[in-house]
Amino acid sequence: MILTAENDNNNDLSVLVQADKLQLLYRQSFPAIFVSLFNAALLVTILWQVQEHNILLGWFGFLFVTALARLFLFILYRKAAPQGPETLSWENPYFITLVVSSLTWGVGCLLIMPADSFVHQAVIFYFLIGMSGGAISVYSAHRVMTLVTVASVLLPATLYFLLSGEFLFVGMAIGAVIFFLSSFRATKVLGFAMHQNFLMTHQLEISKDEAERQARVDDLTGLYNRRAFYESGKILANSCQRNKDELAMILMDIDNFKAINDKYGHAAGDATLRQIGKILLQRLRKSDVFARIGGEEFGMLLPLTTVNKAAQLAEELRQVIESTSVAFEGGEFTVTASFGVTSGVSDIDTLVRQADLAMYKSKESGRNAVMRDE
Repeated sequence: MILTAENDNNNDLSVLVQADKLQLLYRQSFPAIFVSLFNAALLVTILWQVQEHNILLGWFGFLFVTALARLFLFILYRKAAPQGPETLSWENPYFITLVVSSLTWGVGCLLIMPADSFVHQAVIFYFLIGMSGGAISVYSAHRVMTLVTVASVLLPATLYFLLSGEFLFVGMAIGAVIFFLSSFRATKVLGFAMHQNFLMTHQLEISKDEAERQARVDDLTGLYNRRAFYESGKILANSCQRNKDELAMILMDIDNFKAINDKYGHAAGDATLRQIGKILLQRLRKSDVFARIGGEEFGMLLPLTTVNKAAQLAEELRQVIESTSVAFEGGEFTVTASFGVTSGVSDIDTLVRQADLAMYKSKESGRNAVMRDE
């Protein structure tokens, strides 16, 4: 079960890291749409005198349509503003539009390449190399997308030059192949570093949340601890004072708890505390603030509650605790608890003091009772 939990955590982290990468892609690659159009317009201008105009305009028009599709996708993404795992549903549309745009460059440049001008062919290849280098920096957050983009842009012309038989072009093609192979190494290093950075960020967030949880939660019962009770209680009490709302306080202490530990052992004492915590979680409202504030002492703050209602709840809790057996490895037994109840428009320290006096009266009366502050 521990291994399964660890695997689930790793899977959750992997999903979050993947989502972070995709979010980064959407943020940093938006300008690439306009850079691509600018470079295409510049290339068309350079080739205008040596290539048929309808071919150049057809290529640029198709590239313009792919740019509009990508732009529309980015607008939809920003409007939706997905967070966390829901971001992953935007990965395939991004990948598809990116591949289409990249192939438009890679395959399209073969179509607009003048057959009788080596200089202009070299210029086109220069543009493709530049687009490939830019892709490594822009899409580095996602290694697969980076490699697919570089391959789509660069390999068609590279294969064309390799098969041309021209010494100069074959040399350029070999250089492009070396560049493409080196991109495997570059994207691996960049991708790994980015992956580790995102992963460490989430691990630190999880560790921080867990540390904060442990600082506020009693591990044995799952309830707030004393520190969290007073922090949340002060906020609640201040709010009630501002609005002149009544705030009730119940203080509860397990009767003869030391005797339970002495007779049955500390495992039985722990089982008792866990059972009390379970009862409180089942019986109290989400708006209530309740905690284990001492060894066997529990505090409850009930907003918008009169002393009569609080006493009624305390009596219900007393009966449930008394009638519920505590089971542990050595058998089972029953316990009782004493309650002190108060209410008013007061600060938390005053309410705790008044409830404590009432609980002391409950102990003096013979325990297993509910007493109100008079």
